[in-house]
Amino acid sequence: LFQFPADLFNQGFGFEALPLWTAWAIIILAALSAALTEEVGFRGYAQVALEEHYRPFPAIIIITVMFVLFHLNQAWALPALLQLFAAGLFASAFAYASGSILPGIISHFIIDIVNFSYWWSDIAGKFEYQPINITGVDLHFVVWLLILITSIALSIWGLPKIKAVRLQS
Repeated sequence: LFQFPADLFNQGFGFEALPLWTAWAIIILAALSAALTEEVGFRGYAQVALEEHYRPFPAIIIITVMFVLFHLNQAWALPALLQLFAAGLFASAFAYASGSILPGIISHFIIDIVNFSYWWSDIAGKFEYQPINITGVDLHFVVWLLILITSIALSIWGLPKIKAVRLQS
C-alpha cells in the first residue's frame, strides 16, 4: 500500500565477499540470537511479570509498545511501524494463549531470516516492488493480501483454541 523504503533496510554488510554458506551461517546465527534474546526478554520474562501484575490484555499492549520502542533505533522502524506493532502483538498474544514463547521464537526467527537475507544483505534478492498506486492491483499484492487475511483469520480462530487447550492441561 505504501512506498517501502528498501534503501533504509540495506545495511551494506558486504556479504558478497563471503562464500554463500558463510553468509547464510551468519544470517541464521544472527536471526536465531535476535529471536531468542528478544522473545525470552520481552515475552518470556517481562510479559509474564506484567500479566501477573496488570492482567493479560494490558500486559500484551505494554510489551508490544516496548517491543516497538526497542526497535526505533533502526532506520527502517518508523516506516514499518504498523508491521512492527502487528508482529509484536501477534507474538505477545500467542505467548499468552499458548503459555509458551516458542511460537514467538519461531516466527521471529523466520522474519529475521527474511530481513537479514533479503533486505539487509541482498543475498536472497533485491526489493523491486512498487505500491499499488503505481502498479495497480497485481499478482504480488493479491498473494500477500491473501496471506495476510489467512494469517489474521487463523489467528482469530486459533488463539482461543490454543488457550483452551493450555487451560485444560
